[in-house]
Amino acid sequence: MEPTPPELGANTGSPRELVFESREELLYLLGEAAELEHSIFCAYLYAAFTLQAEPGAGLTAAQVPTVAGWKRAINQIALQEMIHLALANNLLAALGGAPRLGRHNLPQRSPYAPEIRLTLAPFSEQTLQRFLYIERPEGMDISSIAGELDHDRPAPPVPTGPLVLPAPQAFSGIGQLYHGIERGLRSLVDRYGEERVFVGSPNAQASTRYFRVPERMPELIPVTGLASAVTAIETIVEEGEGARGGWQGAHFGRFLEILEAYRAMKAADPSFSPARPSVTNPYVRVPRDLLGLATASGPAAPDDPRGVHLIEDRYTAAISDLFNACYAAMLQLLYRFFQHTEETDAELSMLGETALLMMLQIIRPLGELMTRLPVGPHAPGMTAGPSFMLTSATPVTPHKPAAWIILGERLRELAEVCDGLTAGAPEVLAGVRQRLAACAASLEPPDAADREPEAGVPARAVDPPAAAADTVPSFARDIRPLFTERDRAAMRWAFDLGEVASVRQHADAILEQVAAGRMPCDAAWPAERVALFHRWVQAGSPD
Repeated sequence: MEPTPPELGANTGSPRELVFESREELLYLLGEAAELEHSIFCAYLYAAFTLQAEPGAGLTAAQVPTVAGWKRAINQIALQEMIHLALANNLLAALGGAPRLGRHNLPQRSPYAPEIRLTLAPFSEQTLQRFLYIERPEGMDISSIAGELDHDRPAPPVPTGPLVLPAPQAFSGIGQLYHGIERGLRSLVDRYGEERVFVGSPNAQASTRYFRVPERMPELIPVTGLASAVTAIETIVEEGEGARGGWQGAHFGRFLEILEAYRAMKAADPSFSPARPSVTNPYVRVPRDLLGLATASGPAAPDDPRGVHLIEDRYTAAISDLFNACYAAMLQLLYRFFQHTEETDAELSMLGETALLMMLQIIRPLGELMTRLPVGPHAPGMTAGPSFMLTSATPVTPHKPAAWIILGERLRELAEVCDGLTAGAPEVLAGVRQRLAACAASLEPPDAADREPEAGVPARAVDPPAAAADTVPSFARDIRPLFTERDRAAMRWAFDLGEVASVRQHADAILEQVAAGRMPCDAAWPAERVALFHRWVQAGSPD
């Protein structure tokens, strides 16, 4: 269904342009942009996690496919926001800045754009209205379709003098912020020249060289100069609000389509309620940066988008801590990627792909589990949800050997935590435990694979005896020895590199990855090994 174009009404006017007089101000507002993208990603995922997948109270079997479509759409938009976060960090790195993956815990009200309210809330009409204000095209008045939002916080003052020290600046939406950053980049290039502005290394940036981005996702490119910086900015803006008015296929248009469909289904069936009864902003303990909010507001109503709701059920609290620890570990992997030192290309790919795997196969199932668990006896009938809580934990050391040991150690610890929680949700926790263990194994130093070799399988990958070109390779003699136990453990969540049937089933995908140098985890194969595996596949993958 094509969404109805909004009544533009009175345009919100041309906002004052952002002021950029130095690299410092650009780095400052790019950091704020990265934090904003990160917070939006969390808010979108929370809403998607709360949508029901099976018929039940408030959802009929006939309505399930439509709601499933909404869930897929919001999950895809959230993943695009994660890529926008990566692009913002690429811009930071290109200018010589450090990565910005931290943020304030939610709820937060943007101090720059009063209409943008960032909160963890279940899917609802009000939640969709907040999303529309986040993604609205620059200058568009959407009050006729999304309602009026209260303005309980003044915007920052307009700079009146030279910006010696970076300072907050008011903007009306994400598009205006990024368009201002683009103007600032052009101004710096005019002043200093492109080579002196883009001083960062492209090797410290996320790209499809290291991250396998799903199809129909925005292009993940390194920023090496003004042209690629403008491309990255256009990607972010066009995905969100659309290309110069073409908003129908952008995030804004997709959320508007969902809102109109929701209103139509609610009108036809007043009992329609597709989301689980999750509270807003659930926490086991109030984060330090929200203490004032919690103290000022007192106990939060379950649907209050501004309040913090405490999780009091003991098992739910334990799962919440596990979720937040896994989320923090995923961010540590990304920090290591952006701030790497001596890592090889294969190791950088391992960091990127492990972080993406954690988001899709660990964060997502744990987050959805949280929306099915009780929040506590003080809120009967209400469920919890993922907090995406960040603490002030010390970042991992920049020293490579120690960093990889610590990252792998943490993932193994989290896998062991699952053992004590599996009984409460075995269908989710068993899979999460297995994937955490596989992620930990992928980060093991190469000599770790030597300690406990599996019977009949060489612990280290070795080249088998050279076979004549006309000899048909076999799995047992020629292929299985190519993979280390570390390789096998790293991929066990998907297939077993030690079993011929499993490798045969996935042979084409494995060949594509080893030919591209993205597998195995130790290092890219030399051409001779790739050719041997290719010959085995062409021969029909014999035992």
